[in-house]
Amino acid sequence: MIRRILSIVIIGASVATVACAPVSRFEWGTYEQALYAYSQNPENRPVYKQSLETAIERGRARNAVAPGMLAELGFLYLEDGNVEQAVKAFQEERSLFPESAVFMDRVIRQSGAPATVAGGQN
Repeated sequence: MIRRILSIVIIGASVATVACAPVSRFEWGTYEQALYAYSQNPENRPVYKQSLETAIERGRARNAVAPGMLAELGFLYLEDGNVEQAVKAFQEERSLFPESAVFMDRVIRQSGAPATVAGGQN
């Protein structure tokens, strides 16, 4: 009898603990771990970039792209020389987070993107 009560208490406590676990408003994926690995070893850049792309895709699926993720990915695209893809990421960041508009507009202008790519921002 005591074992049964103890089991019920343990199960109840476990359920309560899981129910109280914080749920993030945004999708971060493995961003933190990938960023750390990249900062420790720049050869981990492809893993970092893939981590960003995956977190963004998952975030889009539930309308929970984390702030700054698209901008960070855009900077990686710029480093790769893919200005058009970078500008698209910056524009999406600006669209999802209007408070970033001034900064994103400046980044787009300085990216060297033609006005047709930059949507007239250049």
